Amino acid sequence: MPTDRKKKLPLIFAIVLISMVLIAPAAEAAISGFIAHDGGGYFYKYRYTELLDSYALKIVGLSNGLYEDFTANQTYAVLDDSGQYFDYQALISSYAFSLINKRPFNLRSYFASLEAKRATVPVALVLVSIKDGKLSHGPKTTAVGSPGLPAEDERPPVRTQIMGLALVTVDQAQTWAKNRGAEQRFIDIAPLYWDYGLLFGVRPEVLYAQAAVETNFGRYDNRIPADYNNWAGIKTAVADGDSAEDHEKFATPEEGVRAHYNHIAAYVGLPPVGEPHGRYFIAAAQPFAGTIQYVEDLSTNWTPLTDYHVYIIDLIEQMRSIPLAEQQLPPAGSTQPASPPPAESVPAINTGMVVVNVDVLRLRGGPGTDHEILDRLFLGTLLQVEGNQNEWLKVVTPGGKNGWVYGAYVRAITITSASLAGRIIAVDPGHGGSDPGAIGPSGAREKEINLIIAEKLINLLREAGATVVVTRSGDQTVIHQRRVDIINSSNAEIMISIHANSFHNSESNGTETFYHAGSVNGAASRLLALHLQRELIAALGLRNRGVKESRFFVLRNVRIPAVLTELAFISNPAEERILLEPAAQERAAMAIYRGIEAYFSDKRQ
Repeated sequence: MPTDRKKKLPLIFAIVLISMVLIAPAAEAAISGFIAHDGGGYFYKYRYTELLDSYALKIVGLSNGLYEDFTANQTYAVLDDSGQYFDYQALISSYAFSLINKRPFNLRSYFASLEAKRATVPVALVLVSIKDGKLSHGPKTTAVGSPGLPAEDERPPVRTQIMGLALVTVDQAQTWAKNRGAEQRFIDIAPLYWDYGLLFGVRPEVLYAQAAVETNFGRYDNRIPADYNNWAGIKTAVADGDSAEDHEKFATPEEGVRAHYNHIAAYVGLPPVGEPHGRYFIAAAQPFAGTIQYVEDLSTNWTPLTDYHVYIIDLIEQMRSIPLAEQQLPPAGSTQPASPPPAESVPAINTGMVVVNVDVLRLRGGPGTDHEILDRLFLGTLLQVEGNQNEWLKVVTPGGKNGWVYGAYVRAITITSASLAGRIIAVDPGHGGSDPGAIGPSGAREKEINLIIAEKLINLLREAGATVVVTRSGDQTVIHQRRVDIINSSNAEIMISIHANSFHNSESNGTETFYHAGSVNGAASRLLALHLQRELIAALGLRNRGVKESRFFVLRNVRIPAVLTELAFISNPAEERILLEPAAQERAAMAIYRGIEAYFSDKRQ
């Protein structure tokens, strides 16, 4: 279990920091004012010196009400003595991080550092002060350009998902770590976190931020030696203290990273990869095991600290703020504005696939902002377009939910043929003929679903200029050896075998992709599996069961990189329905196509 050295950290950072600032000399504090908001759209400015006086009066029982007025609102920003505004939550996080690691905290040094986060403050502020000995509020005016606060139902979710695709690149993470003065070993392990993030379907920046906290950016301390490669502060199964002997020791940095992912897997409900460490089984037996889905849920579960998530989220935001190099993907889009752009700026999209291009997009019950919000869709969510009305698109989500989204906040997915033109790809629709494969609760047969999705994939590949080798083109019985012979006698470069999963427990669920690690193509097969798994999870929205090693006959005996994907559990009634939906079949085929395209574009080959 992660170390609990943070339990002594004060639970209410705001009170501690306010007290620290107010009792400090003004020259030391470097603060001239505070900005707070009431949650209803108004921002209030308080002068530092007047707050200091009010705080002193409160202590002796003669309060003038200014300090109480300030604490009744939510602190938003601080104003330093040079006239610059800084984000208050980021300041709290840095202060807390210093307390955790027993480091001195200096406000002037913080404001001058790279980690200081600037705040956008409205032009119009309500000045709260003491006039003639009485509390006085300035006029509440609204100025053009004032950011204000959006209405409650327009605000993006405040919870941060653990599962999903990375919203930070590995280069951003490494640059951030360098800027924070991290040890080189900590910088060097970042690519491992991003590789395992794809394998598990977990956002790597979440775990990398945890590792920064747990190891003080790779500097460690006198309790966990650096050569333990313990990036998550994981204790042994029999630990009864907090010494070095109470913590797991991993042979290599990669084993430590894998252990970190396996540990979080127990929290979110994923199976481990490889042989897990002893503490994994203790975590997996806890009441919360399998229920933790958000960073906010780690507080009091991963650690006794109730505000653990505050500084993990802040570190993630610091990574995301690092500018991207030109060759990298464009940065994550901004949260959907409350007011949509003009209709003439919205591209016309009638059918096909689109991807959410802003951090949070609202799915509505009809084509307009006056319709109810059905869901909030995150950046990178794949949507099937089924029609449109003016600038609004009728879509189906990966989970099968129907609704409408505004077209300006999605990006059409187009097939780029350059990367696949001339490629030779083998597609193996599982089962067939006398072998129906698994049969679902309503009678759906796996062999038929496999073939439908395979045919859709084949069409996409051929449209992109690829040559496709197929092991069966209809409802034929094809034995395993015959499939292998067809593939090995062709000049195919990769092979994709399409299947649906089944288990006696009808609640079993999710998507998984297999490869054979023991062949000469094991590394390439794993890379192919990682790309396919990532795309399928984004497209189908099902539980990510990960990329796994297997000795399936077809995988063992073909002489090229090969994977077998289990799209969903046909034995699960809900997932059987998804497998039978034409829109879901389209998404699955497109996801496999995009995974193949990404594999051939990957520079690591």
